[in-house]
Formats: sequence, structure tokens, C-alpha cells
Amino acid sequence: MTTPDPQTGRCFSAPQMVDQVAIFFLAGHETSASALAWALWLLAAHPEWQDAVAAEAAGLTPDMTGISALRTTRAVFREALRLYPPVPMMVREARRPTIMRSRRVSQGAQLVLSPWHLHRHERLWDRPGDFDPGRWSRPEGKASARDAFIPFSAGPRVCPGAGFAMIEGVVMLSRIVQAFHLQPGSTPPLPVARLTVRGRDGIALGLRPREIIRDASPTA
Repeated sequence: MTTPDPQTGRCFSAPQMVDQVAIFFLAGHETSASALAWALWLLAAHPEWQDAVAAEAAGLTPDMTGISALRTTRAVFREALRLYPPVPMMVREARRPTIMRSRRVSQGAQLVLSPWHLHRHERLWDRPGDFDPGRWSRPEGKASARDAFIPFSAGPRVCPGAGFAMIEGVVMLSRIVQAFHLQPGSTPPLPVARLTVRGRDGIALGLRPREIIRDASPTA
């Protein structure tokens, strides 16, 4: 609010500041809420993975020293980001003329990138429509992740909060599933693209307190 632009010497105007705050709110809260909601629903629909996440959560201490050991939870969260990327499409502007897939792209052209389609492409993923967190530990899944997984975009315009989001999402997912047993609602949610990918009529879940499960290992 008080630091001037190094080139113009001007600070943000009030409307510009509102725009900046709105972007931070969207990027830091709306996207995280979307990813977490879909991850919880996926676990509710797949109780074997839910129990594995709950068991793994027992090793997470209050000082967060056990985050690196939450491999199953991290795989579940990544799989949720693959199936339901919070930002289903994004736009980039061509800086110079180029050729893309035998088509001419002029300078300044607006290119739409779609994580939704890329993450579900049969040529790039094995059984792309299935919820399979185990894919992230297999060689073919790791190869697909390198070539076709962009929930945070990629390159110089990648989301600056990607690292934090992966910690935040994994920790919250771990703690919620450790405390509650999840059950899916009577009607599966229908994804729609608004500002983020949401359930058209919401995402209904049932929660009840659970005992901490110490040992559960699903088959990948």
C-alpha cells in the first residue's frame, strides 16, 4: 500500500488495491476450499483410502515434524487436484509468433490451457477417470505427473503459493479425517466450473467422530 512502483513512482490506487486483495482471496482461500472439499468427498466414497489417511495421521505431531511422512495423504490430495483441479482453465498470452500443433499463433494471441482436460487425457494417464492415489508411487504415474499435471500452472507464471497449498491441504485433510469418519451424501456432487470447480448443488458429506485407527494399508 505504501511502496511506490519502481518505474512509475506511484502506489496502488484504491481500485487497484481492491483487485489485489480479491486475487489473494481467490487464490489463497477459494482454491484451497475447493480442493479440500473434493478430497474429502473422494475419501468418503473410498473408505479404504480414508482409513489409511486416518491411520497415517497418528504420526503427525503438533509441531508438524511428521508432515514429510504423510505420503498416502499427499497422494490422495494430489489425486484430488488431478481429478478436480480448482482452476479448470487458465489463459496465457503469446509473447511472440509461434507454431503450435501445426497452427500459427500470432503475438498477443490468448491461449486457453485446461488442467481439467490435461489431467483426464487417456493418452497421458492410465485409467484417468479412476480415483487411484496409488498411481503417484508407480513409474507411469510419476511420468504423467511430470508431463501432464498442472493444477498450479507451470513455468514462470506458476502459482507462488503452490508449496504452501500442498502443505496446507495435506495437513487439513489429515486432521479432519483423523477426527471424523466421512460418509458420502445421498447424491454424488456434479462438478461445475465457476470461479473454481464446485459442486453444482454443493458437496454433501456426513461426519461422525471416529477412533484413531492405528493400522490400515489399502492395496494400491
